[in-house]
Amino acid sequence: MSSPSPEHPGARSSKLAASDAPAVIESAFGVGSPVFTETTERLSRIYSQAGHLPQVAARFREWQHFRGQANGDTVAEEQLFINQTYLALLARLVARRFVAPHRPICNSEELLEVINVDYFSRRGISNFGEGDVFSWPLIEVRWDLGLNNLILETMQGLADSVATPDFSHASPGILDSVYRQMGPASGPVPRWLAEYVVEAELGMAVDPGRSLVDPACGTGTFLCVAVGAMSRAIAKTGGDQMDLLFDAPERIRGMDSDPLAVSLARLSYLLALGDLVQEEHPPFLIPVYLANASSADKFQPLASEEDAVTLKTTAGDFPLPAPVIDNPLMLDWVLGRLTNYMDGAQVRLHVQQEEVAVQEVLNAYYNYVTSPKPRTPVPEALTPQQADTLLETAKSLIQLHIKGEGTLWLHLVQNMAAPMVFAHRGFDRLAGSGSAAHLVTLGSSYLRTNGKAAVVLSAGEAEQNAKGCRLITMNELLPNAALLVTGPEQRAKFESIGEPISPDSSWADAQTSIRVVSEE
Repeated sequence: MSSPSPEHPGARSSKLAASDAPAVIESAFGVGSPVFTETTERLSRIYSQAGHLPQVAARFREWQHFRGQANGDTVAEEQLFINQTYLALLARLVARRFVAPHRPICNSEELLEVINVDYFSRRGISNFGEGDVFSWPLIEVRWDLGLNNLILETMQGLADSVATPDFSHASPGILDSVYRQMGPASGPVPRWLAEYVVEAELGMAVDPGRSLVDPACGTGTFLCVAVGAMSRAIAKTGGDQMDLLFDAPERIRGMDSDPLAVSLARLSYLLALGDLVQEEHPPFLIPVYLANASSADKFQPLASEEDAVTLKTTAGDFPLPAPVIDNPLMLDWVLGRLTNYMDGAQVRLHVQQEEVAVQEVLNAYYNYVTSPKPRTPVPEALTPQQADTLLETAKSLIQLHIKGEGTLWLHLVQNMAAPMVFAHRGFDRLAGSGSAAHLVTLGSSYLRTNGKAAVVLSAGEAEQNAKGCRLITMNELLPNAALLVTGPEQRAKFESIGEPISPDSSWADAQTSIRVVSEE
């Protein structure tokens, strides 16, 4: 036990990390814990009264849609949606305790800003879940429904549950064991194996300047070990650790089609950046997106700056101009500023017809996107043709906002464009777990020429797809798993030479008990 928490002078705090036994985390926050039971019961009461509202119903519908893509679960139940909302909101509160460990949440206004993610945006941390499918409890009409007190009680009770533990040194993956309780989820990749893949097979320890993508990142295991490898490389060369905030989001990116996995991957990515985010820091973006990686092959490469691509969704088509695909900060900075214009259109409805109100704010937005923006991450103005393309998307989002779905779809467009952005950019390395599709289909979509991929998958599938690859079996350690790496065809195996190792051991520590032996 550590010294008393600064937030609760009379209480004693305990440090929690992913390396704690999963049973400890599950006892405190897992399914069946007191805070889980109390929070989900309250969320159920809120949902029973608000589930019919457009901004809530749309989030449940799109959550179901993404669940279908991720797990084939097209009829996911409302209770699972509520349970997953609990964990997504808990992740935001853990993030708040991590970035400002010695300052309590001062009032209900700040608490709600943490829940709706405005708190992180104000601290210069973007793409942490603004307007996502789990933001439904903070409905704008909660006062009209008499739900404001219940919502505040729900959020305060959840905040109280994270007030005593010390999250200042929390590790990536801290809530993953609770995520697996809500399944279905594949078994976790041990830390030592993920580090071996990223550092030894993909060479990120030798050249941390390489870029890496995990196109089905789950809760972010490979992304976080890649960030760790980059951090250690910066320290080894005597570099400025603050460079990690510039370089990691630019070079190490991921996506997944499971909304809850993405929420936890964002938390883990933030934790992987370490105490840098507890200091004053430049703005940065968490490069983990809610998107289906397999959609990349539907888009044609951009031939010129005036080209555009169209994002097809259940709410219609959203065209995006080339600069938005060239630079993901465009999605966050230029499209993200649209929220002000969406709200402006809604205010104008009190005195103007919808068509007039929408057109007036579109005119103002056009002036914004076609003007230079010095001292911002995206200083260049869009050309008139590029702006006209973006305005088609802006108009659709404003109209959806008037119907109550705008902030959701703004978030989804910003995220679902990731396959286009990633494929256009290209990466040096691809890591992940799941299936051989990572090597074949996704590798061809996201890897640059001479890029390299490494995937953890089932032993049987690995054997079936081993031709032309390096196959590493793990019979003594993980009997049903194997590793495939693109490159010269070889066979090797992990061999146990010492005491059993913890899944949370680093690769550096694991090498006292494991070695890789060639079978050639």
